[in-house]
Amino acid sequence: MLAGSLPAAVDYVKIPLASGFDFPVGKPDSKGYYKARGFWPNGHLGEDWNGRGGGNTDLGDPVTSIGEGIVVQSRDLRMGWGNVVIIRHAFRDKGNKVRYIDSLYGHLNERTVVLNQRVKRGQKIGTIGTNHGMYIAHLHFEIRKNISIGMHRSRFAKTYANYYSPSSFINSNRQCPSSEELYAVPVNTFAPYPGGNPVSKKIRLGSNIIKKTVPTGKLKIPILRERTADNPAAKKPRLLGALISPPKLSSKVKDVISEPKAQPSLEPPKPKKRIGLLSRLRSRFSKDSKARSNRAPRGFSPRRR
Repeated sequence: MLAGSLPAAVDYVKIPLASGFDFPVGKPDSKGYYKARGFWPNGHLGEDWNGRGGGNTDLGDPVTSIGEGIVVQSRDLRMGWGNVVIIRHAFRDKGNKVRYIDSLYGHLNERTVVLNQRVKRGQKIGTIGTNHGMYIAHLHFEIRKNISIGMHRSRFAKTYANYYSPSSFINSNRQCPSSEELYAVPVNTFAPYPGGNPVSKKIRLGSNIIKKTVPTGKLKIPILRERTADNPAAKKPRLLGALISPPKLSSKVKDVISEPKAQPSLEPPKPKKRIGLLSRLRSRFSKDSKARSNRAPRGFSPRRR
């Protein structure tokens, strides 16, 4: 991005121009590392660097800044990113024009730089990580032309209009014209991003703060005061009062509760009168008894004529 086409920025910080750019691992020429995954537009927008030992053998290896610059992002964003550091660089291209780029270092195991810290070429900024165990240890590395992207990649075209191929850019800018003069660089160009460590939520059942109104002329201004042992008459909060105070009962419920219970008798209960089988049969099949139905008794069938 040219210096004349800056996005809206909150502030500017003066930093030295980058004298050139090196690889972020195995400085300066990525010795002992290989590019496991490359850059392509509308796909993988950076490069994944792994140690030649494979697996997690490079876990904790140093990651260095590719050039002089200032840290514009240093956060643990969790999700698919983990620890991320973004450094903003100003440099003169081959046409002697000052341009800005952002270099992003993702999935770090730890970060050794903080926001707004000025860094030098080859300075350690963190170590290779696994994004809290989500991946095999490697470094995700990007170089952006557009310094407004930040963590909102979905809002910008995934093309060369906003991104450089990292290795191609470094190989083309190993040495850049530099001077001792400081150059103003815009900062705070990223939109807010919600990622990060979740904030713990505390649940409170009741508050020990109550409201009291005091008259001041025609107005009543609520004033907060704290209920203490010196003021036991203070009104209790509704929820807390419901938990520690007895419930209010209706008059009917009180009568039922207060009604004296009958005392159990000590005498044995009277035995029930038992009717024998013969008596039950007589009552069932006597002439005076009514038939229960018009059906013939079981086991009998009328003669066929």
